[in-house]
Amino acid sequence: MNNILIVAKGQISKTFIKQLAIKDLSLYNYIILTEDEKEFDSKITHMTFIELDPTSLFRLRRVCREDKFVTVFIIIDDMEESLQVYYNIRVLNKKVRVVALDLNFSYRDVKDSYLNSIDVNTIIANRLYDFLPNVPVTAQTIGLNQGEIMEVDVPFASSYAFRHISSIPQIKWRIVAIYRENKLILPTNATMIKPRDRLLLVGKPQVLTTVFNRIKSRSNNFPEPFGRNFYLCLDIDVDAKKAIDYIEEAIYILDRFDDKELTIRVINPNDFEISEKIKKYENDRIRILFSYLPISEGELATDLTNYDIGLILISNENLKVNKFNNELYAYKKLIYIYGDTKLSNIQEATIIKSDEKELEEISSIAFYIAETLKINLALREYEPDGNFNESRNILEHYETLSHVHNVKLNIIQEKKNPIKAVKYLKRVLLIVPFRKDMSFNGIKSFINRDVDSLLLKTNNHSKLLISITE
Repeated sequence: MNNILIVAKGQISKTFIKQLAIKDLSLYNYIILTEDEKEFDSKITHMTFIELDPTSLFRLRRVCREDKFVTVFIIIDDMEESLQVYYNIRVLNKKVRVVALDLNFSYRDVKDSYLNSIDVNTIIANRLYDFLPNVPVTAQTIGLNQGEIMEVDVPFASSYAFRHISSIPQIKWRIVAIYRENKLILPTNATMIKPRDRLLLVGKPQVLTTVFNRIKSRSNNFPEPFGRNFYLCLDIDVDAKKAIDYIEEAIYILDRFDDKELTIRVINPNDFEISEKIKKYENDRIRILFSYLPISEGELATDLTNYDIGLILISNENLKVNKFNNELYAYKKLIYIYGDTKLSNIQEATIIKSDEKELEEISSIAFYIAETLKINLALREYEPDGNFNESRNILEHYETLSHVHNVKLNIIQEKKNPIKAVKYLKRVLLIVPFRKDMSFNGIKSFINRDVDSLLLKTNNHSKLLISITE
């Protein structure tokens, strides 16, 4: 039974039948019912045209008696006629699959598990919606049609631009193809994503939605995609002497953005004089919250969610005394740890070369920070034995971003112990990839001996920790 019945009338049916004629679909025989055969090309070998009025049950029964159909298409632009044909089909066959064109929700109230009504208005509206900027385009006619296949355009300032496939963790999703300059690229680990590429993604729908937002998030919307605003956590028990300095430094960052807010959470405000000074900083963009008891992890998490926090500012001393200090990775935020040098006096942002995938993942944020502060960025590699392991991919990536952001990049290789070398660096901001296994104190801080973990122990340098995907 390889017959398909098409009840055709109107321009859409003409276009559809032309498509059938162009495609090689001769596996099936097509019986086309129309009131005027002259409207169609009747010379197609695997199509048979029959002139009759399909709204007549008597005439339709003659056709359906002779042939059995796997599917019936009702493509009629007059909805009253379309529904009459549908009801006639159901009199003759209760279970044959019917695909019906629906121009004005005429089939909305028809309850039939064997009916597929094609709502033209919704399809056109969805297609128009796909052309809006920053809207994910998902597959409509293949797969499960649940959003598990998605196409995403890469903006020029995307955090995914100029990254190699190997540097992007793909858990429960994959980049299966790249469209560039009207050409299909099947990516390998060495393929670099470029602005204006169209990525074809496959994965769990919920995961793809998150990936879409990350790709579309522009690196110059700092601190997005981690969040929108800034959060300063002060503990007066340990930060009293420098509390005002910390606030001034947070405001220094805030003043570089027009649409951000700063929330200051003051813990243990037991110094009346300092508390009064802090209150004077409150304004339309600065919110001050007091906690007279130690803040719990749950309260901190609530603050980060309620105020859409992307960057947490905190001191080394605060990290060491509060219970949440080993849980910051779970929040997936940027973390700025105060050092001896204020941001206004920083002369260089420094990355110590380590895992290449992590270096690519933090690169966009690193360059944007350097660009915002108008300082150079240094990629430093220290090897006591002088065995430098140059990577073409990572150097290509950083050199490309250097031109994009107009930031001077210094690549430095020295035969030194990395921790001792960093100790003598002056006026630098250390940019460190933040992993789950890294800790600021406790037993983990003594077990982990990798360079990034050891950098967390240095107290004199300001540090920006960037959470990475693991």
